[in-house]
Amino acid sequence: MLLSICIPIYNSDIRPIATELHRQIQAYSSEVELLFLDDASDVFFKELNRSVGSFCGYHELASNVGRSKIRNAFRSIAKGTYLLFIDGDSKIIQSDFIERYVERLRSTSTEVLIGASIYSDEKPDRAQLLRWTYSRKRESKTFTERNSQPELEFKSNNFVILKSIFETHLFDESLTTYGHEDTLFGYQLRQDGVKFEHIENPVLNSNLDENQQFLEKTKEALRNLLLISIKLKDARFNEQQKLVRLAFSICKFTALRFVFRAFGHLLQPILALLLRKGFFRLWMFDLYRLIELERIIRKNGTNK
Repeated sequence: MLLSICIPIYNSDIRPIATELHRQIQAYSSEVELLFLDDASDVFFKELNRSVGSFCGYHELASNVGRSKIRNAFRSIAKGTYLLFIDGDSKIIQSDFIERYVERLRSTSTEVLIGASIYSDEKPDRAQLLRWTYSRKRESKTFTERNSQPELEFKSNNFVILKSIFETHLFDESLTTYGHEDTLFGYQLRQDGVKFEHIENPVLNSNLDENQQFLEKTKEALRNLLLISIKLKDARFNEQQKLVRLAFSICKFTALRFVFRAFGHLLQPILALLLRKGFFRLWMFDLYRLIELERIIRKNGTNK
């Protein structure tokens, strides 16, 4: 088996992505298997999704284990030489999506191959504008942009990894909440000299959070980012994370720290209101995140 497509799912309808991937596999390659692993979704979604088990591997976990552990669980059931990870709420937008990956893997030895993900050009309602704007401006990169810094553009949605490497480089299961488990995973691969390559083969991020939900996820992600920084104790990691670097710089200087905290205490509720309502510029979201990260650092008593 050349390739195992590994799709962790939680409270999403996987029938469209399962149907399209199955169609492409049937039409093109017997060297690919399709696997879904449900992380204890609500009964409603389980009942929707169980039908895909008639044409692919579908498994359910009894309890929710989180974004890292469920990805790691695929190593025990996947048979492929390579593993392709895709988020369950993604949409396949290339009719030759499978063919592009298989041809590349057949012809070239690779360790990590990144297909990436993008967001729709269609502007959503204001209630979902924050996630869409941030992701399109900061996360969705063109193939040329990704190729210019291949090691720094890793995201966990839509990437291939050699299974033998994945077996020794797992996602950190101590990170059980949302955010930055892929940041740590990619960083540790880079530190061990694993080579990153890119391919023009994106999927579409089709599920947009409401503004308030994305703000809550942002707080979780910032807490994870600080936990990673504390765990690694690696100046190189902090240097690559601009927000972390800036927050720690503020914490170092007493006068600056005092002014920033007083300023942030007054400004953050206003920024949060505007972000929730969808009236913002990206610099406002950046400032909101910086204020929040400094608050988390202070709460944890972390001093760098």
